[in-house]
Amino acid sequence: MKKSTTGLLLGSALVVGLAGCATPNTTPSSDKPWYQQPVTCGIAGALIGGGIGYATSGESDEETGAAVGATSAAAIGALLCADSPEPVAEPAPMPEPEPEPVFVPVTLQSDVTFAFDSAELRPGAASELNQVASTLNDNPEVRVTIAGHTDAIGTNEYNLELSKDRADSVRDYLMSQGVAGDRMNTVGYGEERPVATNETDAGRAMNRRVEIMSQ
Repeated sequence: MKKSTTGLLLGSALVVGLAGCATPNTTPSSDKPWYQQPVTCGIAGALIGGGIGYATSGESDEETGAAVGATSAAAIGALLCADSPEPVAEPAPMPEPEPEPVFVPVTLQSDVTFAFDSAELRPGAASELNQVASTLNDNPEVRVTIAGHTDAIGTNEYNLELSKDRADSVRDYLMSQGVAGDRMNTVGYGEERPVATNETDAGRAMNRRVEIMSQ
């Protein structure tokens, strides 16, 4: 092949290679690496396309070789400049389930814990209170409120005092099982917060209770 043919192949390939990467904005893109800039892609496409044209041409078919080289340069340049596919976003991880509460509220009914008009714990209360003490001792960061409640029989002032005494009795028992006293707050609500009617024996029995709940 003549030198003029080699120059023609490379020149044609360079022009068409750059055209394959051309965009309306010829300013180098700052968000692309250097090897994807139009000039770099065009030169690389030209060199490769020129080599292809040179290899496919001879003394008698210079024009064919130039055409092959130019076409190859355009295709190669466009491929080199093509944007890489955007990575597929990973699905967002599922939220962690809410942790189980360390301390579940406990309601002690008076038919198990206290006799009528008394703040003295019955022996039957020990089993349930021992479980409460075990949970609190296993979780020393938990603090609780012990709330006493009564039915509506008697004066409100008397019932307030009785309900507080019952809450204190529960606290004292838990302390005897190793629970620190400063982790327990006691309060008496008397008859102020009924959970059932005070018109029946069954309703009044439900209202006479002690509740233990985390703070």
